Amino acid sequence: MDEPIFIIGSDGKLTSVQKNSHDREAQLQQLISDHPELIPGMGDSTDALSIRWLLVQREAGIPREDGGSDWWSIDHILVDQFATPTFVEVKRASDTRVRREVVAQMLDYVANATLYWQPGTLQGWFNSQEGDPNQRLLEFLDETELSPENFWSRVDENLRSGRVRCVFVADSIPDSLVRLVEFLNEHLRLTEVYAVELPQYVSADQLPGVKVIVPKLIGNTTRAIANKSETPAAPKRQWDEEHFFADLYERSDPACTTLCRDILEWARVQGVRVTYGNGKRDGSMIFAAGPPSSYYVFASMWSSGSIEIDLQYVRHSPAFQEDDSRREVIRKFNQIPGVSIDETKSSLRPNLPLALFIEQPARQELIAILSWMTERLQSEVER
Repeated sequence: MDEPIFIIGSDGKLTSVQKNSHDREAQLQQLISDHPELIPGMGDSTDALSIRWLLVQREAGIPREDGGSDWWSIDHILVDQFATPTFVEVKRASDTRVRREVVAQMLDYVANATLYWQPGTLQGWFNSQEGDPNQRLLEFLDETELSPENFWSRVDENLRSGRVRCVFVADSIPDSLVRLVEFLNEHLRLTEVYAVELPQYVSADQLPGVKVIVPKLIGNTTRAIANKSETPAAPKRQWDEEHFFADLYERSDPACTTLCRDILEWARVQGVRVTYGNGKRDGSMIFAAGPPSSYYVFASMWSSGSIEIDLQYVRHSPAFQEDDSRREVIRKFNQIPGVSIDETKSSLRPNLPLALFIEQPARQELIAILSWMTERLQSEVER
């Protein structure tokens, strides 16, 4: 018999809650959909403490041939803030498939999804959600250096390379599945494999309607962590001017490198603060301006060959806190041939190819807009 869990209320009263199985598999699925944070952090201690989840799709269809119709469906597709696609399959302990069969099923899903899902598939699913998915994504990425465009590009890259995560969820994980999960996670280099046990505890008489969920992560063994850390992966790096321009030159038109150097020189003359990001794969040159007491990031250039207009950040400044002031930025950019930014994205971070600004007069107009934004940020007195 499972031992009870005891809860001590603010009144000092002790209440016991007993383990209780989920009535239906759909309840478990809904639990993950509503609260993906129930899946514990995994990997090394740094990532495990900071990992966050974004639900992309429920019942995601998977074909078994290029251009074919869906043959299977995975219960949930999640991504973390590191852009790792995560396949989640939910089973109740009473389902006999929670044993060996579920592993073969998951491997089928992942093998075919990584091969036949087209670039942009996960982004399309996420964008089709109700509400404002763009705003949710911005909030999700707020503490990262990735723009939405770079984030989804990284998701597709990880999917194609097999750098994905498999998670089995059940109210109870049998020993046979524990052994399989630990073996696979210790020996697969790119793909991570975990199981999560989500038992629920209830006390209908003393705490009606209250459920206690106690997640348990399986597969995060010391050996698995060590083996994964040996996998050639792009670690975080602190970029600087030299390495940013070297990477930009390799990945884009040489004229883009010249343009970036011109913008950097402009920034130095204008007294704009220039810093560099610490992206794993993409370097970023970050521009900030404002009164001495505070700086606001207003643009970033990426070594992948793009410039990001950071309206999400300048909206916190007095100069651009009004929606119309940020729409004015967009309108100025939209006057440049080839540029088309939706004005409803005035609180986002539009990302534009640097190639649009190589030739005159687009180059001059770009610098003029950046100068105008800088002047507004520097001259605005904080309230």
